Amino acid sequence: MQVPNVQSVTVEILVDNFFDIFEPSRPGVVERAVLGRLPKPLLAAHGLALLLTVTHNGGQSRILMDTGNSPLSFFNNLEAMGHGLEEVDAIFISHGHPDHYGALLEVLQRRGPGLPVYLHPDCYFPKLLITPRGRVGPYALEREKLAAAGAQLQENREPALLRDLALLTGTVAATTPYEKPLPGFKRLVQGHEEPDPFSDEQALVLNVAGKGLVVIGGCCHPGIINMTQYARKLTGVDQIAAIIGGFHLTAGGDDLINGTINGLTELNPGLVLAGHCTGFKALTRLAAALPDNFMVSCVGTKVMI
Repeated sequence: MQVPNVQSVTVEILVDNFFDIFEPSRPGVVERAVLGRLPKPLLAAHGLALLLTVTHNGGQSRILMDTGNSPLSFFNNLEAMGHGLEEVDAIFISHGHPDHYGALLEVLQRRGPGLPVYLHPDCYFPKLLITPRGRVGPYALEREKLAAAGAQLQENREPALLRDLALLTGTVAATTPYEKPLPGFKRLVQGHEEPDPFSDEQALVLNVAGKGLVVIGGCCHPGIINMTQYARKLTGVDQIAAIIGGFHLTAGGDDLINGTINGLTELNPGLVLAGHCTGFKALTRLAAALPDNFMVSCVGTKVMI
């Protein structure tokens, strides 16, 4: 699939599980928030929201990817990082979990009607989680409420382009033997509970001229290696400039962590920025195994490719 070359992309972490002012920067590529230079404190929260600024043909477009778990953290950090909703040209929801769409309705209500919202239609299936401490959910992203709030819904199951700037992978093809949906995740289809195959989760992929692909996942339930390999297949571009997102590894155990580390080593991306649901154990393993290109994703981080 032909994906346009863009001149650059800047990814700003609006919501993530971590905030650490002592995490190192990488001058010109990764910059961390500096206390005392922000108009208000940043908040860490379980969830993910990213603001992408894409430069293409001399112009700029801003894409909001996910909206965190609640309006509280999202709007606090948006203001703290010097941005407003009027800057956003489109929204992409990575998958149908509430820690990724928690502020979406309020974003639409504050922004006003007409904003394109890209997502997979399977995001609307109610989701729940079976844990040792009981059931959580179901939670549902309701299409009718989004439409009533003025969203211009752009639904895709297959690969599609977002504003002729970025590739949305659609349902990710599985190729690795170790990346499998975790058994505790369920969805409701026509009232019947079934294991969640995460057909709704897709990656956002940009092709930066001279640098390669920037692959961004939300939770990467289908597997970050599956998602990146699928992005390479769809675009025909092998070089990976950066892989960013939550990787959901610790909950999958050592086989998943080890397989992912081996897969990332083979892909050899210029940067791996992981946070959110990756898990502490997996983050420490990634840091040890990829000392030259791994960094922790923190609220307030800015990545420039």
